Amino acid sequence: MKQFILFLFVLLPFCVTSQVNETFDGPEIDSANPWREDSAGFFVKDGRLQFDASRRVKGIHTIKLDIPYNVDSMEWMFDVSFSYKPTNNNNVRVFVYATGEPTNVAYFIQVGHNEGNVSLYSWPLSSSDSQREIKGRGGILTKESNNIRVKLTLENNSKLVLYTRLDTESCFYKEGECKVVSLGIRKGGVLNLQCRYMAASKDNMITSFDNIIISDHVTSTPLEPEEKPGTSDEDVKTLSLQDLEQESATELLMVFDDPVDPAQYQISLSEIGDADDVYISEDEKVLKVAWNEAMLKGKTYTLSYSGIFNKSGGECKGDTTFISAYGEDKQEPGRSGTLLINEIMADAVGLKELEKTEYIELYNASGKELSLKGWQLIYGKEKPKTIGNVSVPAAGYLVLYRSGREINIDDGGIAVPMDNFPSQLANAGKELQLWDASGKVVDKVTYAKATSGKSWERSASGWHLSVDPRGGTPGSVNSSPGNEEEPPVDPADPDEPDVPDNPADPDIPVTADPVQPGEIVINELLPDPYAGGSEYIELYNRSDHPLSLSALSVAIRKSDGTLGTRYPLASVPRNLTAKSYLLLTKSLEGVASFYDISDPSALCGMAKLPILANTSSTLVLFRAADETVIDEVAYSSKWHAHSVKNKKGVALERIDPDAATQNPANWTSASETAGYGTPGYRNSQYKNVSPGGATGIEPPVWIEESGSYTVSYLLDRPGYNCRAFVFNTSGLRVAEIANHELLGTSGEITWSGIASNGSPLQTGVYIFYAEIYHPEGTVKRFKKAFLIR
Repeated sequence: MKQFILFLFVLLPFCVTSQVNETFDGPEIDSANPWREDSAGFFVKDGRLQFDASRRVKGIHTIKLDIPYNVDSMEWMFDVSFSYKPTNNNNVRVFVYATGEPTNVAYFIQVGHNEGNVSLYSWPLSSSDSQREIKGRGGILTKESNNIRVKLTLENNSKLVLYTRLDTESCFYKEGECKVVSLGIRKGGVLNLQCRYMAASKDNMITSFDNIIISDHVTSTPLEPEEKPGTSDEDVKTLSLQDLEQESATELLMVFDDPVDPAQYQISLSEIGDADDVYISEDEKVLKVAWNEAMLKGKTYTLSYSGIFNKSGGECKGDTTFISAYGEDKQEPGRSGTLLINEIMADAVGLKELEKTEYIELYNASGKELSLKGWQLIYGKEKPKTIGNVSVPAAGYLVLYRSGREINIDDGGIAVPMDNFPSQLANAGKELQLWDASGKVVDKVTYAKATSGKSWERSASGWHLSVDPRGGTPGSVNSSPGNEEEPPVDPADPDEPDVPDNPADPDIPVTADPVQPGEIVINELLPDPYAGGSEYIELYNRSDHPLSLSALSVAIRKSDGTLGTRYPLASVPRNLTAKSYLLLTKSLEGVASFYDISDPSALCGMAKLPILANTSSTLVLFRAADETVIDEVAYSSKWHAHSVKNKKGVALERIDPDAATQNPANWTSASETAGYGTPGYRNSQYKNVSPGGATGIEPPVWIEESGSYTVSYLLDRPGYNCRAFVFNTSGLRVAEIANHELLGTSGEITWSGIASNGSPLQTGVYIFYAEIYHPEGTVKRFKKAFLIR
């Protein structure tokens, strides 16, 4: 007997009367309790029930145990361990309880989501849809291996309460509770453990269970106190926001100096509102915050946040202002009646024509002369710094710098030395504020990471690195932003060289037969990956000969028509053979964890790639030497199928590789049956594959290797959705196979053979009924008898 169980017995001495007390001490699965396997692959090892899905085909694998129900109260407890990071596609479901007539509602616990949490669901047996009743805290199952103990209590046959405890926690955490409506009591039911693998299976993908205790009464649950007694202020570690990065027009990254718990977060953006989604990184130090509404490029926003705590209880709250570098252009060169922070030289190292002196330039956009007596500059969290008794004319420039240092400013500019000017501006970026004499904030800016020898300059479309040959324009109009760099990428990084002005530069690989326009096309895009996932770009060689990508680059086309930062493909290790696919991504693991991988060699990890905006952007594949465009797509999230409401993790697929790239009708969402993405192989929505316009869907067929049923279909065009159910010979619907699933043009739907009540269907003849419908109005229905084994 394990020490952990002995410890539990000390806490819960009456567990000896439990209905089930399973520790899998073996040697067989059913040595202690009569477990029944519906899928081969379960085994007992090291005192745990395990299932190894390493390199297996996708499917749902179940093992079950009949249990009696108590008329009043019950309690379930079990341990689950993953040797991988569970997701929406790869997870565990435990069916624990079902009410009697007339409500007939089954309840199951899902351990593992993209949000990294544990949730309780209800599933009315008369309905095809389950509903999440309790959504657990996020970010607790995001590591490469995860261990958790789950506890569920039924109190007075009217309330279910869900608790969890990580192996690093000393007490349970109450995830939530929900009401149970039950007018009838079942005498018993089935404890059903499901290992669900609906995406790519990889090496070392093992799920295990242990310490399953089912009791007919509720035990006390020690909880972590909201305020730990005896905790002093000295015990609470300060939590601070280290950095704020913008990933796209709808996403921000909040970087903290300590692991955080965002369970009680309140995060909002000025003029947009509360965050729609919040994800946490594996090290728990980064929050990815997303909104459905996009920000405007060049517009100033204020991010307000609170309720974000570290492990010791320290809270991080405050406001941070920034200028959006993404989104549609916001023509806002200046606010009438204000003095603007207009230029920031934070890293003067490398300057040659200008003195190596850091400075901050102010611009008078008020239309009149302003006296700055009593005005103050705020640098980060330091004390306000008085600018001095100086005036600046309308449309004039004022350059602030540290007293005692040399500076060159352009004619017409006013140099203002300050004794308390920061001795060194932070290269990593910092917030700057400008206060008037009354203490009102006139302007507030958080500048991005500095580049040696270049200033950040303000323009009508936001901030850009100076393109002036001197590296800055202190005291005069800023350089033209037409060739501006993009703030999220360090333009000085040698790993991301811009295309040289000289097309004959020997560093640019040149082949005897350069790739011609249209020979390689952009075939699939994932701009909005799951949390923990990675964006990807899939290319397809539609020519009849192999092609090298070494002389090609990819970039985002900016709103002014120029290309942004170039990302060479010279590091791609192999040629792209005729009629083959190549997937580019910054994280192979971030793709393989969520999608089926047909050919691992078709995936290529790249150190850096363009950031794909979630809503819309223009991606260009071109020859680096002369910028000849090979393919270009201005994609939009509006190209997704209308039935896809949540676009996160759903790839955009090209329907016909030989049709026009920019035709919106040639793109749609990857099918649900394909896992919403087909990285490195033929798209699920590939052009018409059904000869003669035939459309069909076959009844379930048992597949021994996967331990599940498959429903095959072949359609005449992409865009169909499907509803499919199983009826018994009395006409009663007993199972759901698909509920408005988006189909590809051909493929398979996987079904576990489990009925709506969580139990396997008994052997016999059943009726398969399917209905497929297209947005253009076509509806087709299919009905056929089949056999359950």
